[in-house]
Amino acid sequence: MFARVFVKLGCVMSLLVLAVALPMTGSASAQAKEARSAGVTRMHLIVEPYQAAFYLLIPEGWRTEGGMRPSGVAWNKLDLVESNIGFRATSPDGQSRFGWYPRFYFVDPAVYVRSSGGILHPALGSVMDGAWVYPAMGVADFARQIVFGRIARQELGRARLVGHFVEVPALRKLAPQVATQVQAGYVDFELEEGGKPMRGRLYTTLFTLGDSGLWSNIGTAAWIAPASRVREDSRLMEYSLRTFRLNPEWVKQATAAEIKRGAEMARVTRDINEADRRWQAERLARSSETQTEFYKVLTGQIETRDPETGKESWLPAYKHAFTDGRGNYAVTDNDSAAAQLQSGSDWRPLRIIDRNAR
Repeated sequence: MFARVFVKLGCVMSLLVLAVALPMTGSASAQAKEARSAGVTRMHLIVEPYQAAFYLLIPEGWRTEGGMRPSGVAWNKLDLVESNIGFRATSPDGQSRFGWYPRFYFVDPAVYVRSSGGILHPALGSVMDGAWVYPAMGVADFARQIVFGRIARQELGRARLVGHFVEVPALRKLAPQVATQVQAGYVDFELEEGGKPMRGRLYTTLFTLGDSGLWSNIGTAAWIAPASRVREDSRLMEYSLRTFRLNPEWVKQATAAEIKRGAEMARVTRDINEADRRWQAERLARSSETQTEFYKVLTGQIETRDPETGKESWLPAYKHAFTDGRGNYAVTDNDSAAAQLQSGSDWRPLRIIDRNAR
């Protein structure tokens, strides 16, 4: 997601050339009115351009790259297209950015030591059966050794963790039920770029699969911003990350593709694909309206409906939300800004949906 290494691995959920964005248009008077509306945050919808696999809202003016593409690592036969989202969004001045790292599978070297009667002793960081050789680790060590040390070494190699690991229970839902150990949450980090202090945060969900020695990362995402404006930019990036949604139709196709490939691959690959199949099926099954409302609370989002078109959208949990009907949105906590934005412009307010109230 972040480093040049990421671009080579994904240029790809394991965060492209161009993303699909609908341009904002409107009358000159409307634009003038908007320019005077202080405190308004404008965002637009990005649809993953290769397979329409996912979508999310991006702050206006930010550029994007990556999408649903393979990592390009020839040896990694487990690095399936459907499991490998890589995406990156960058602020207009290029200093703040966020996105996803590729998903990888790992295997504990102790498995080979035991199975070979002590003959095989694979080196850490080597590749066996298409997986990186590393013992299972927690989020903090994963950030230091895998993300900073391998995937994003050029960009984040000098990053230092600050504070302690913070658990995020909602992220545990990303792990399959067959997982025997799960750790999900975030760590904060800092570094300097060109002499400028930077702050960042890395989220991930790690899980192991029984005594097979296999473990994996799911949903590894991070953001980084200049320390001088981390409060403002981090809020924007956090909200964008939380609007991420997989396309349900793509999930069904991806699951079928994984099952088909699994029949032609080795035991390790089949085991992993089966875990992925169950994980995807569980996600589709957990779609009750009560759980939807609970998820919105956990992730700080609102669900809205355009009273004119009936179109429903997910937005950051600001107090007011508007759309111009052309794929563009505006959100604000400021009552005066909301009134000014709506008055004499193309923007119309969105109604908040409470599914539990039906």
